[in-house]
Amino acid sequence: MSAGTLRVSLRETRLVTERIVMLLGVPKGAWPAVREAVVAAEALGLEGLAFLDGRAPGGWVTPEITGEDGPLITVAAPGAPAPFALPALLDLAVATLAEHGTAVVTVTGLTDTALLRAAGPLGARLGAHVRVSGTEGAPVLETSGSTTAIPAGSRAAMAGGEHLLEAALHGLAVPAALWWRLYHRSNEALTEDTPLSRNHAGAALLTGGEGLTETDPDYVAEAAS
Repeated sequence: MSAGTLRVSLRETRLVTERIVMLLGVPKGAWPAVREAVVAAEALGLEGLAFLDGRAPGGWVTPEITGEDGPLITVAAPGAPAPFALPALLDLAVATLAEHGTAVVTVTGLTDTALLRAAGPLGARLGAHVRVSGTEGAPVLETSGSTTAIPAGSRAAMAGGEHLLEAALHGLAVPAALWWRLYHRSNEALTEDTPLSRNHAGAALLTGGEGLTETDPDYVAEAAS
C-alpha cells in the first residue's frame, strides 16, 4: 500500500458516510439505506466515497412510478443520484418479485448511474438476484429469486453481505487525501459541543441530588480567560 493510501475499517467507513449523507439533506429515515448503497459501491470499486466528495446538499427526489404492467415497472427519478434512489428501487423490485415471480424496473432521470451496480449485492441481502442492464439514460433492474442464501451467523452475514466480507476483515483502501476531506466534513454533522451536549456523551457532572448540571468547568475557565 502506498504512502498516499489508508486502510480504513468498514465501521469507520459507514460512520463517516452516514454523517455526510445527513449533511446532504437525505431524509432521516433513509440515512442507513443510502449509507449502505454508498459503502457497497465503494467495496465494489465503484468509487462510492468519491461520489460524496465535495457534493453539495440537495438532490433528494422521491422516485415516482410512471407505468406498471404486471412485473414491468417504469419509474421516474429526475436528477436523483443513483445511491439516493437505489433503496426505494430495490424495495419496489423485491415487492414486485414477491407478487409476480420476477421484476423489471426501468428508471429514467438518474445521475451517477454507474453506482447503480451496487444493486446486485444489496438485492442479495433481500433474497433477490438483481442484474443491472439497459442504458445510462434508462437503466434496468432485472430481478429474480435468489438461489444463494447467505448462511445466518456466517462471517459474510455479520459483515452485511459477501461484498463486504473483505472490507470487514481487512478494511478498505482509500486515498488518504480523499479520506481526510470526508472525515473533516463529516464532523459538521455532529452536535455542537456545549455543556448540555457533553452531558449526553460519556462522563457527566452531577450536582448534589439534582442530577445533571449544565455547568462545565472547562467552559467556565475558557469564558474567564
